[in-house]
Amino acid sequence: MPKSKIDANSIRLDLKIDQDTDIVDLEISHNLSATMEEAQVMFYLDAINGLTYKIKCEIETLAFQGALLREVATLREIIDDEDDDEYEIEFEPDEELLEIVREKRKDKDGNVVDFKKKLH
Repeated sequence: MPKSKIDANSIRLDLKIDQDTDIVDLEISHNLSATMEEAQVMFYLDAINGLTYKIKCEIETLAFQGALLREVATLREIIDDEDDDEYEIEFEPDEELLEIVREKRKDKDGNVVDFKKKLH
């Protein structure tokens, strides 16, 4: 398959996955401009080397982090959905707990700390 031209100042990553053997072949190509400063070129070449290492040696870690981000996005949707009461958590203290707290507040050594609702 002929490769398409890479735009100036672009980096292309091609991952080819053999679904039967689960082997991943990584191909990276770039077209960094000849007018780009040397420090900038070195930065992106180093980034390419880092990406190569991460994909070849730590693809499971990348997949795990991706799964975590997907889960965070799902949780964020649940939090942001104001109409969804299915996931709402309400705390109603047991009467026995309330009674113990009342008694401990009367006692100077009761180990009950009152928190102000507004600190400023």
